[in-house]
Amino acid sequence: MTVTTAIIPAAGWGTRMLPASFSVPKELLPVFDRPSIEWVVKEAIDAGIERIILVSGRGKSGLMDHFDRHPHLESILKKGGKEASIDAIVKRAQAAQFIEVRQGDARGLGHAVLCGAIGASDDRVAVLLPDDLYLGQHPALGDLIALSERYPDQGVIGLLEVPPDQSRKYGMVGGSWQEDHMVIDRLIEKPEPADAPSHFAITGRYILPSQVFDLLRHQDTGALGEIQLTDALQGLADNQGMLGVIPRAKRFDAGDPEGLLIAGLRCALDHGSKDVRARVRHELER
Repeated sequence: MTVTTAIIPAAGWGTRMLPASFSVPKELLPVFDRPSIEWVVKEAIDAGIERIILVSGRGKSGLMDHFDRHPHLESILKKGGKEASIDAIVKRAQAAQFIEVRQGDARGLGHAVLCGAIGASDDRVAVLLPDDLYLGQHPALGDLIALSERYPDQGVIGLLEVPPDQSRKYGMVGGSWQEDHMVIDRLIEKPEPADAPSHFAITGRYILPSQVFDLLRHQDTGALGEIQLTDALQGLADNQGMLGVIPRAKRFDAGDPEGLLIAGLRCALDHGSKDVRARVRHELER
């Protein structure tokens, strides 16, 4: 059975995006012509995902609203003859089954993923972190799913090669490369450069066997007193095996103001009209 369910943890406060995220969820901040979360959902759907579980928190009901129908707005648009806008709303709402789950307590990424277990019934589940925005012709999650189809009993993680001095910002992995993927045997959360097992970092894309939920349920709290997803991933690596792959799409940090801006410019150049592309290039060259 292929992967059809995705969990998107989106309950964080977005402190890196303040003050922009003070009253607007960071996932709804725009990347070109749509909220960043919509690009993430589009990637999931393009990769074959049919059910999306949004793990949100207080003040984030707008995330689910964005993927819902809006009869009053649709009526206004219809009177104005804006049929294309209506079609976009309908298409977005019907593209997948959307389920919202609240993370009542901020107990870490592992806990957020565990909250999404209520909507995950298959043997494998995808996890996409919205701060990691992948843009390109090939959906990043699709590259992970393709590897997971070859090794369905093992987990798969998206990887990114980073400079050694950046290891403090990421979960880092170690292992051996075999053809197009890494066989991972070690995962460390935000190590000092001297302690990093390689130059390859974990990015926010995962295909995980359902056993990860049992690991998270019985896991002790880790760094910062939170339930760390990295600890559960190490358990999977020890027991069933964990693989890593570098997606073909380009990654942007949508949780950082500069990364969000750069991603927006990239989307404008890739998806904007001819006039928009020309205007962006003109402004960048001034």
